[in-house]
Amino acid sequence: MRRLSLIFALIVSMHCLWADDLDDKVKQLRQLEQQLESAQTEVKQTENKKKQTQTELNRTANLKQRTDAELKKLSMSEAIIRDSVSAVNRRIETVNSNLSRLDAQTNSSLNHLIRLRNHKQLKAQAQAQKNILASLIENIDRNQDVLSGFKVMLVHDYEKKRSEFGKVTRHLRIEKTKSITYDKKIKNLRTQDQKLSQEQQKLQAQIAKLRSDAAALESLIVRLSAAAGKEPSSYQFSTRKIPWPLRGKVIRSFGEETRSYGTSVVSNGIDIAVPEGTAVKAVDDGEVVFSERYGGQGRLIIIDHKNGFFSVYAYNSELIVAKGNKVKKGQTIARSGMSGSASEPSLRFELRKDGKAVNPLNYLE
Repeated sequence: MRRLSLIFALIVSMHCLWADDLDDKVKQLRQLEQQLESAQTEVKQTENKKKQTQTELNRTANLKQRTDAELKKLSMSEAIIRDSVSAVNRRIETVNSNLSRLDAQTNSSLNHLIRLRNHKQLKAQAQAQKNILASLIENIDRNQDVLSGFKVMLVHDYEKKRSEFGKVTRHLRIEKTKSITYDKKIKNLRTQDQKLSQEQQKLQAQIAKLRSDAAALESLIVRLSAAAGKEPSSYQFSTRKIPWPLRGKVIRSFGEETRSYGTSVVSNGIDIAVPEGTAVKAVDDGEVVFSERYGGQGRLIIIDHKNGFFSVYAYNSELIVAKGNKVKKGQTIARSGMSGSASEPSLRFELRKDGKAVNPLNYLE
C-alpha cells in the first residue's frame, strides 16, 4: 500500500511538472508571437522612413541634374558673350587707332597749309596745293565723323554686352551655389539614411534585449510565485502605503513607452535615477527569494512579502542580503548602480501581485 502511494505521488508530481513545462512553452510561444509582430511593425516603419529619405534623395538629385544642365548652358552663354565682348573691344581699339591716324594726318596737312601761306613768293605755285590740302582736310574730317559715330555705336554695343555678361555671370554664380548646396544635401541625406539603418538595427537589438530580459524575469517571478503559493494571500502591506526604496527622479514610467521610429516597449516597473552607491531599502518585511546577477536586470534582489506581493530591485552595484534572509521594512538590502542593461546609474523597482506586474506608483507613499 505504501509503495502504491509513492507511485501515485510520483505520477502526480510528474503531471505537475509537465503542466508547468507546458505553461512555460505556451508563454514562450506568445512572447515569440508578440516579438514577431513588433519586429514586423518596426521593419515596416523603418522601410517607410527609408522610402521618405530615398524620395528626398531622388528629388534633390533631379534638382541638381537640372541645375547642372542650366550651369552647362550658362557656361556656354558666358563663353559666347565673353568672346563677343572681346571682339567689340578689339573693334573699338581699331577705330581708336584709325581716329588717331586721321588726327595725325589732319595736323600734318594743317601744318603744311600754314607753311604755304607764309611763303608769299610761292603764293602762285602753292594755291593749287592749298586747294588740295583743304580738300584732304575736309575728307579727313568726314572720315573722323563717320568713325566717331561708329565708335559711339560700338561703345554702346560693348556696354550692352558687358551688362549681359554680368547678368550671366551672376546667374552662373547662383546656380553654382545651388549645385554645391544640393551636393551637400545629397551627402547629408545619404548619411542620414545610413545612420537611420544603423540606429534601427541598434534599436531592434535593444528592444529584443529588453523583451528577452522581461520574459526571463516574468518566468522567474512565475516560478517563485508558484513556489510560494502554499500560504493564502492577504494582498495587504504592513501600512496602507509603502515607502520608496530610495528617493530620486523617475526616468522611466510603468506601462507602454513609445520610442524612436514609432516603436514601443512595455515597462513592468519604474526606473529611478540616483547616484551610484545609494542605499536601496526594502519596502516592507519579507524574505529574500533571489539575490544574484540576472541577465539584463544586473544585480537583482526579489523579496517575497508573504502577502501575494513580490518587490523587485534591479541594476544594483552591490547586493547586501542573500537568498533566504529575512528582511525588515526600511532595511538596506543593496547599493544602486548601473549593472545589466541600465543606461545610467539608477534603480529598477517593480511590484508583482501574484506574479503579475502592477504599477508601483499606486502603492508608494
